[in-house]
Amino acid sequence: MKSLFFTILILGGAFLAYDYYGAPPGKKLVFKSLNPPRQTQIATVKPVVVEEMPVVNRVPEHMKPAVVEVPKPVAQKAAPAAPVSSGPKVESIEALTGNWLKIPVSAFPREVKLLQDAMFKMSVGASKIAAGGIAYALGADNGVLTLAPTVTSPARAQLPLDGTDLKARLNAVYEKWKITRVEELKAIAMKKAMNQPSTPAVEAGPSSTEADASGKPLRDSTSAYPLLVASMKRGQVTEIKPESILRWQDAQPVTIQGKQGWAVKVECNVKTIFGLQQIEAQALVLNGKVTGWYYTGSGEEVP
Repeated sequence: MKSLFFTILILGGAFLAYDYYGAPPGKKLVFKSLNPPRQTQIATVKPVVVEEMPVVNRVPEHMKPAVVEVPKPVAQKAAPAAPVSSGPKVESIEALTGNWLKIPVSAFPREVKLLQDAMFKMSVGASKIAAGGIAYALGADNGVLTLAPTVTSPARAQLPLDGTDLKARLNAVYEKWKITRVEELKAIAMKKAMNQPSTPAVEAGPSSTEADASGKPLRDSTSAYPLLVASMKRGQVTEIKPESILRWQDAQPVTIQGKQGWAVKVECNVKTIFGLQQIEAQALVLNGKVTGWYYTGSGEEVP
């Protein structure tokens, strides 16, 4: 028992001696006071970079100016270019001849070239002129020509219009006439423009003999309309003259510029390629004044 006690005592002393002398610093279990003090590890902290924000002076909401939205400009469509005038308009020869079915009598007699054979009959016999020959057209009825071998010959033949070169001949004459006619119309338009004052004068109202209280034009003892005659005499229309009127028709109510007006149709003679021809035109009257003259067929203004 004593030996066990001494053994434990020896081992304890040996442990204490080791702990005091042999144990490395920081590992001593009994003599902890001999251990060096524990060092506090300092963590490396990266400096925080604070960006300098611009100083903003905040304005109270009630003091802020009102924001007005400016509407974006709407793209404007370019105005269509005004149509370029090709000058005074002249009717086609087809219009003047009713599509070749109503060739005026004044177009005859006229020399033509035959495009097909023609048999000329006389009281004592007949003779033929072959295609390519020359004859004279004396008249036309619904596209059928009456022909003679000479202007004075009693012999007659009939051929369709396309059996001769009459169309080509009349077209050639008409094209030359149109040049002269266009120049005449230009001169008329220029004369009207020169005679028109820059500041329009205040026109006096119609007299009691020219129009009634409603503005309807009145006739005189000759059945003419003094209001329309005065319009012609002051040059409002030059193609129609008082002396060229063949017949005055009754005034008819029409709407002019959205108002109640009157239209008076007249039958008259006007100059054409075939000489004076009878046409129909009308004068429009509003508030007792003639506003213009127009062809009733085409609706174009009369020069």
